[in-house]
This record gives sequence, C-alpha cells and structure tokens, in this order.
Amino acid sequence: MGRLRVQHCVVNMTTRQYGPNPTSDLLGIDYFHTVPADTEFPRTLAKLELFVRFFGTDGVSGRVRVTVSYLWPDGTDRELVYRRLFDVAVHDVTGPVVLDRGFKLINVLVPGEGTYAVRVTRRVRRPWEANSGWRVLAADYIQIARAA
Repeated sequence: MGRLRVQHCVVNMTTRQYGPNPTSDLLGIDYFHTVPADTEFPRTLAKLELFVRFFGTDGVSGRVRVTVSYLWPDGTDRELVYRRLFDVAVHDVTGPVVLDRGFKLINVLVPGEGTYAVRVTRRVRRPWEANSGWRVLAADYIQIARAA
C-alpha cells in the first residue's frame, strides 16, 4: 500500500452512500450522545457509524483498525472498549485516489459516562523495529451522558 492519509473522520448515526462516485450523506452527527437518566452502565450502543475519507498516493488497499477508547478527564486513555479490523481497497488503480468509506461499529460496550475517542489506525511495519505498532491516521470524539 502506498502512503495513506485521512482527511475526514466523523462519528455519526448513519452514513448513506449512493451514486457512481459515491456521494455520502452523514446523518445524526452529534458529539453528545445522551442515554436515559435511569441508565445503568455498562451499556451497549447498538450502532455507531464512522465516515472516513482516505487519500492514497498509489491506490488504496490493505487494512485499518478502528478503536473506541474510554478517556480519563485529562484526555488520556482509560480503557479500550472496541477494536475491529476493516479492509480498505480500491482495485486496479494506480496513482492518487480518494476513497470515502463508512464503517459500522456494532455493539460498542461503554462502561460509563464520559468522553470516548474513536480512532482509525494503520499497522506500521518497520523492519528495523521489533514492535512497530499502530499509527493513528485520524480521530473523532463523542461524549456520553445521562439525560437530565
């Protein structure tokens, strides 16, 4: 895979894609997600979607990992609550390419009220490093709170 970058990364309730390009409609974009006042945690969010616009310098192919992390009030990671690999590919294309993708995040178990980071990462492979890890391509955030 050539160099892969992300321009947009947006958490929403529904991503509709249609047409030959495709055109993308993002519905339910809200950084604040309220749950009923009597909600007990942990709670499962049945569905979130993540819209991502990728740019590739030599086509787009490979895998990305989407994670959801529960954050401490200072913004550091508290707990990883969701992780899934997704294939990203445009076949038979050379040169620069733009790819819009919607990822469905199903049954995200949230342990409590607070801020969550939704990140798109890609495996970094460097032969000279034993454990190269994952590089964050983009992130978005949501706040979960009980309704007043």
